Amino acid sequence: MVSRGPLWALFALIIYTPLPLASNRPWALVLLGLLTGCLFLWVMWKTDYQSASLTWRIAGVPLLLLMLWTGLIGAQLIPLPGSWSHGVQMIFGQRTNMDYVAMSIDPYSTRLYFAKSCILLAIFWLVVSLVDTRRRIIGLAKVVVVSGMMQAIIGVVLMASGATYQLFFVTLEAARAHGTFVSPNQYAGYLELTLAMGVGLMIAKLSGQSTVNWKQRLHGWLDVVLSEKAMLRLALIIMVVGLVASRSRGGNSAFFASLLITGTLAVILMKQTVGKKAGASSLTMIKTTMFFIVSLIVLDVAIIGGMVGVEKVVQRIENTNLQAQVVESGRGGQILPKEQSFEERGEAAMPALNIVRDFPIFGTGGGTFHLAFPHYRPAEVQGYFDHTHNDYVEIASETGLAGLLLLSLAVLHSLWQSVKIFMHGDEQIARGMAFASVMGVVSLLMHGMVDFNFQNPANAMLFLIILSLPYLLNRCKIKT
Repeated sequence: MVSRGPLWALFALIIYTPLPLASNRPWALVLLGLLTGCLFLWVMWKTDYQSASLTWRIAGVPLLLLMLWTGLIGAQLIPLPGSWSHGVQMIFGQRTNMDYVAMSIDPYSTRLYFAKSCILLAIFWLVVSLVDTRRRIIGLAKVVVVSGMMQAIIGVVLMASGATYQLFFVTLEAARAHGTFVSPNQYAGYLELTLAMGVGLMIAKLSGQSTVNWKQRLHGWLDVVLSEKAMLRLALIIMVVGLVASRSRGGNSAFFASLLITGTLAVILMKQTVGKKAGASSLTMIKTTMFFIVSLIVLDVAIIGGMVGVEKVVQRIENTNLQAQVVESGRGGQILPKEQSFEERGEAAMPALNIVRDFPIFGTGGGTFHLAFPHYRPAEVQGYFDHTHNDYVEIASETGLAGLLLLSLAVLHSLWQSVKIFMHGDEQIARGMAFASVMGVVSLLMHGMVDFNFQNPANAMLFLIILSLPYLLNRCKIKT
């Protein structure tokens, strides 16, 4: 086991990453890289061969897939003969005179993308190496919840002030909550993941003991009110308030849909497990889990959400059309408010599929969508697009179908490990953390269809942490 120093440094890094504009600026990425690199070298110096081999035994598959994906991006920077410069010739419409050029149409942007990929790979390795006990898993979950609660408080307070403010020389408006993020939608994506971790942590702390008289019930309620469960429940409420205040249609819809989907899946798998080895405590645990999920939805949506304006989110969703419509004028010639339709949201994603068609295997290069898309943009699509509002299309266009396949396999492998924990796990902490992993992954995958959360270093880092949870649980099981 590595000493506590590197572990606390990792926890501090997790809380720091979203603070400087979600580390989504070149200078912030460089600073994040320096901090991660120093921590990585520190842990490498202290890690023995036995611990490193156990890490590879437990998380070898996702580590290998992420290394291959990072290597693919690095390969896009390797100089190739000028006659092979298919990308440069197609995008710029001219034959290059250079003897050697890279596969990427913009090596500078791909270098930044490669640096970000190396940072994320290092953080994933740090998590699966340092978090090697149940106590450390709970500590990791608490740190993620604290980070989410901080972001929610910052977002709600600044939104309530109604002021326009500057953060790291970037002007931000307070019409919607967005914490230290530039985009309210990516802020919502971050809170989706922290909420998933909080819900999983709460499930991990649920008790399967049945009560038979009023004294036991009273003792149970006092335990909830006076213990850290009350603080955790308060943190969940604060984060839900922050999520609702972001007014993000995709974020709010993905969160509550993933909660219902994961809750239903968990109850079904837990019932199958109970059927094989029935027990009163197991049946009580299923009922307790179901009651908690229902209370979370009812309390947070109907009561807390109503207090902070969930109806505005609902109104935004109701005003969203499947297809773009002509804006109509109301009485007095006023323009009626109209939300961006799904068709308008995806107006960059559909033409971007032509990039995937022309660069199907390795893409145009990591981080080059802003340069490739103008050459595929239809005349009716106006404006500048640095990202497409669809993570899958953007990843496929920049890293090709090969890159998309590698990442998909990593996600599917993690989900399968979580499902196996649901089916065969006996400990409540394992069920809770598996619930957090599935819920967080499902939520951001759903949100990724209408946004670009994976392009944000803070969100991508937290997604990998959520993805690592089943491997951390498996490591603890082997050590035990």
